Amino acid sequence: MTNIQKSSLSFYQWAVVALIFFAFFMSATLSRNVFERLPHLEDEVAYLYQAKIFSRFDLVIDTPQPRRAYWQPFVVDHDGKRFSKYTPGWSGLLSIGIHLGQTWVINAFFAALTVALTFKLGSSLFNRDVGLIAAGLIAFSPMALLLNASLMGHTSALFFTTLFMLAYFKLEKTHKIPWGILAGLALGCVVILRPLTAIGIGTPFIIWSGIRVLNGLFDRKLLQTLLPLVVLSIFTLIIASAVPIYNNATTGDPTRNLYTFVWDYDQLGFGECCGRNGHTLERAVRHARFDLSLTAADTFGWQIGDITENIENHWLLESDYFPNIGLSFMLLPFGILVGFTTTRHRPDWRSSSAMLVVWLVGLALFLSVALDTQADRIRDPNFSWLWILGASIWLLAPLIVLRDKDFWQARWTWLLLCVALGMVLVQMTYWIGSQRYSTRYYFEGLTAFAILSALPLAYLARHRNRIVIYLMTGSILIYSFMTYSLPRVEVLYRFNRINQELIDEIKARQVDDTPILVLVSGDVSGDDRVRWRALGTLMVVTSPYLDSEIVGAWDYNNPEANEQIRADYPNRQVIEMSARGNDIWFVDSNEDSD
Repeated sequence: MTNIQKSSLSFYQWAVVALIFFAFFMSATLSRNVFERLPHLEDEVAYLYQAKIFSRFDLVIDTPQPRRAYWQPFVVDHDGKRFSKYTPGWSGLLSIGIHLGQTWVINAFFAALTVALTFKLGSSLFNRDVGLIAAGLIAFSPMALLLNASLMGHTSALFFTTLFMLAYFKLEKTHKIPWGILAGLALGCVVILRPLTAIGIGTPFIIWSGIRVLNGLFDRKLLQTLLPLVVLSIFTLIIASAVPIYNNATTGDPTRNLYTFVWDYDQLGFGECCGRNGHTLERAVRHARFDLSLTAADTFGWQIGDITENIENHWLLESDYFPNIGLSFMLLPFGILVGFTTTRHRPDWRSSSAMLVVWLVGLALFLSVALDTQADRIRDPNFSWLWILGASIWLLAPLIVLRDKDFWQARWTWLLLCVALGMVLVQMTYWIGSQRYSTRYYFEGLTAFAILSALPLAYLARHRNRIVIYLMTGSILIYSFMTYSLPRVEVLYRFNRINQELIDEIKARQVDDTPILVLVSGDVSGDDRVRWRALGTLMVVTSPYLDSEIVGAWDYNNPEANEQIRADYPNRQVIEMSARGNDIWFVDSNEDSD
């Protein structure tokens, strides 16, 4: 190896190590300075609640009494048992953080590992420039910085998604059983973390696996191809079985959708069954358009427009079109072009060009049908499913054309595109969008999107001037980090009124280390009824087992409940608070606390 090669290798190694530490450091810093190491969404509160139960090696607890006094959002009471509505994967991982005494470290750990795996995957599929630039895009991504600092499970799901794609690539190249085991374990983890995401991630690879098996029949390599895929499937099912096991332990029904215990309309699909007012293709397209407008800015922080009070209010309160113009998608078409045309073995340019033209025409037809708001068909549930099925088939169809083994880089370019776009398609079957913690429903497609976006930059680096391209890319990432990413995350400081200050004020009233009962009075109905945000901080510090240093309880203005709660804690110091709407305050100060 020449000195230049050694120097080059050292540069990639040191650069990716720096990005890994940056991802970990930023997760640690933002989780402390912005989120104060506390959950701020109802989802996070429920995940943490269940994680505390798992940390005691239980699956459920007995419903505490009086039940309403210890109510928490997205936590279910059923047949005398209390548990979270969510699949058990993320709460299980979060319980490790509870044992470590640092819940934030789990996402920081996965954030760092995802950067490393992205470098490895991009390097394996294309070259080290692709891997390094993609790793940089992920490390500096505003949506990644935000979710890595939270207590949501998307960061771990992105890690296992990336690990699955890398393991599947190795399996395809080597046909070795250990890669099938690793791929199955990774995909199974995605299932128990985010089942709908697993469908979006797994479907392209299931279809491609089927095509590979058919190829094996003709090439007389059926066993060599099939056996690792069978192993992959077995291990996926083993890990995924945690979901029906959890459902059976909580409800006695392994197929029960736990989401419907909270809202009976909280389920996938189209029609009156799904969503507050039913779900249709029309609404699915509307949510996708709203969310993609923010995704275009949040993915890499590239956008046109100032960060004004109006923008901050949109991040906090709105879910429609993002006012500024996002530019994060601008490299995607060039990435596909590079992936198809600059590899050593590629489809004939005439056939590949014809395929892309036909595919784009078909895509335009699908979109025109979905965007025709005057047509009654887009409000028909059956047609909605038919459109999703047709669009999915159309997205995956080019894999048949790219099945030749010599076209593997072009094929993987398309597989990555299928993963990124597949996340959008599967989420259209769910009745609501997501913008508050960025467009997190699309997040697990970030690795695929980053690699595709890195392809044209890497091409320029390798064929023009590497130093200039890296300096330019690094400057853009730093600029977007300072001007967009930091404001994007910092606006969520004390979001939903969750804050460490209230905890500190409670502890300041503590006498002689006596454990505390915070007894909150407030209405259960009417305009002044107590919202979860008023009680959220107390929910965070209250153990499901009601044995924590601070126990928060709400008497919902019921004298009998108040008396029972006090009787249950004869040895605790009682601190009285009142709540109204989203506000809570100490009775002795008579001041609202935000």
